[in-house]
This record gives sequence, C-alpha cells and structure tokens, in this order.
Amino acid sequence: MLTDLIKPPRAAAKELLPLWSFLGVSAILSWTIWIWPLDEKLFFYLSFYGWRVTWPLNNLKLVIGNCMPGMLALVWARVQGRQQFRGLLSSLFAWRTKPKWYLLAVGLPCGIFMATLCAVLLTVPAKIARPPLSVLLLGLVSSFGGPLWEEIAWRAFALRKLQTRYSALVSSLIIGVFWAVWHIPMWALTLNYLTIPLLLIICINLIAWSIVFTFLYIGSGQSLPVVIVLHGTYLILQNEAFAALAYGQLTLPKDVAQAIAYGPQYLILIEMVLALCLAIIFGRRLAGGPGARS
Repeated sequence: MLTDLIKPPRAAAKELLPLWSFLGVSAILSWTIWIWPLDEKLFFYLSFYGWRVTWPLNNLKLVIGNCMPGMLALVWARVQGRQQFRGLLSSLFAWRTKPKWYLLAVGLPCGIFMATLCAVLLTVPAKIARPPLSVLLLGLVSSFGGPLWEEIAWRAFALRKLQTRYSALVSSLIIGVFWAVWHIPMWALTLNYLTIPLLLIICINLIAWSIVFTFLYIGSGQSLPVVIVLHGTYLILQNEAFAALAYGQLTLPKDVAQAIAYGPQYLILIEMVLALCLAIIFGRRLAGGPGARS
C-alpha cells in the first residue's frame, strides 16, 4: 500500500541523524586545526631544480583544515557500508559527462568576476594592477586541497543524503548555510577587514553559490569533477580579483567609504548580488527538477 511507503516524520528525520553527526564532527575537526596556535615565524619550503617555494605553516594549517571534511566523509561512508562508499567513489570518478558542464564550471566564475571587476571600475575611481605570479601559484596549489576534499564532503556525501529527505533546492540551502558557518573561523583568521555586515554578505554569497554548485552537480549526472573544477576556478579567480584591487588603487567616495572601507569588500558585495541572480535562475529549476521531493 502507499501508506507503507511513506515514512513517519520521526523515522525520516532519524535517518539523517548520522549526517548531522558527520557535519558536527567535520566542523569540530576543521575548527580545531584552524584555531590551533602556531608560531607565525614557522615556515616550510620546497626546492625543485633551483626553484624554492616558501610557505608559512599557518597557511598549511588552513589547507589541512579544509581537507578534513572530505577525508572524514570517505571514512564515514566506508563505515556505513560498501554501497555508500561505492556511491561516493562513483561520483568522484564520474568525469565523463557532457562538455557543456565543464564549460559552465569555468565560464560561470569567469563571467561573475569579470562583471564584478567591471562594475567596480565603472562605479568608483579605481585602477587594477596585475597580481604577482605567486598569487596564481597559491590558488593552483590550494585547488588540490580545499575544492577536492570539500566537494567530496558537501556534494558527494552530504547533498546526496539530504536529497533522500528534501528537494534539491532545500538541500542546497541546508548545505549552503552549514558551508558558510563552517568557514567563519577561517575567515576570522584570514580577513583582517572582517565586520559583522561583511560577514553576512559573505555568507549570503556562499549560500547562493551552493545552489549553483548543486545545479551543476545534478545536471552533470552527479559528476564531482565538474564541481571540483567549478570550485577551483572560483577560488583562483577570487584570489586574482582581490589581488588585482589590492595591488592596484581604489578610491571610494566618502559616503561609500563609510560603509565599505576597501576594494575587496566592495567586490564581494557586487559578487553577492550577481551570485543571487544565478541562484534564483538555477533555484527555480532545482525546485522541480531532478532530486526534487515529490
């Protein structure tokens, strides 16, 4: 009978208890690593055929904290059974999908940040400068850390479990809120200009991007490589855009300067508005598309 297929609310909610536990443990692990005190003078370096790259241990600590949720997701899925583990791995290695999804994964962040920089240049007197090569190299190195392991945790593991109970859109919002809260300690450590209003803007921006990530993930047939490319491209372009303003020159009118002190904050504000536009477009499709709750 149909009534036998419908689970009581308590039973359905109970099925997600392991997921809530996973999210809590992953947050505790990342936060512990991020806030663990280290001497700022400690560095490590890599030498390769005369090239030497020096990196503060504090930066390495941030990358390790970023990787913890994904590592935990692999262990968690394996403990839950072979079927869960194989499902996660199948998504991780599902690189064969239509080329348009990879084009979107690269094109959407490029379009957003190009439009954002243009809006900054048209709105306020500003000059941008070419960032040093080290900014690009740092973004490329970071792409092998955060984007890969975060996407294993948030999309391949958590999102798929949430979709057994909620629509794709609601699942995206839940992941987006947690994703933003999870980042707060790292933002507090790395953004010297962080304020409460700016923190809210950053959180809304990330929640909007969560919907975009879900749309590409589901549309590509749950291809995790697609959203890893999206995440990596976003990270690299964000670093480049911020550096272009930081190494350039931005002069804000007095009334604007009272609310937004520096170029990066202004950039985040405009990016949030554009990301919300994308979230509205894609969110409508997620509400009734694949993964929607019937």
